[in-house]
Amino acid sequence: MATLVVVKGPAVGAKFALEAHPLVMVGRDPRSTFQIVDSTVSRMHMQMRYDADAGCHYAKDFESRHGVVVNGEKIAGERKLNHGDQIGIGESTIIFSTDDSPDAIRCFEVAHRIRGGYDQTSSELGKDD
Repeated sequence: MATLVVVKGPAVGAKFALEAHPLVMVGRDPRSTFQIVDSTVSRMHMQMRYDADAGCHYAKDFESRHGVVVNGEKIAGERKLNHGDQIGIGESTIIFSTDDSPDAIRCFEVAHRIRGGYDQTSSELGKDD
């Protein structure tokens, strides 16, 4: 089951299972499917879509002010997500995981190993910047 796990920012540790949601809005608005309370996140910041035919998830910037960054690259249009991808929205970092039971620390460590990760170590997660 695909899951989003916040590994950096005010909502660190928050998880959202994507299994029952073919279309997800991520943002700070209380009506978002996955709300992230972070002043640098737009009300409706990012859209996530599951393509059942392709068997994969896609992320799309929902015309947010600061954009969406996947693995260090600002995206334009839709971007296919892979296990361990790091998604940056505002000051928050979210890991896309295909693991059945992810936790924030393990997701961060997997993404760091797969993608080169951020300079932040897993022991620093949850500390204020």
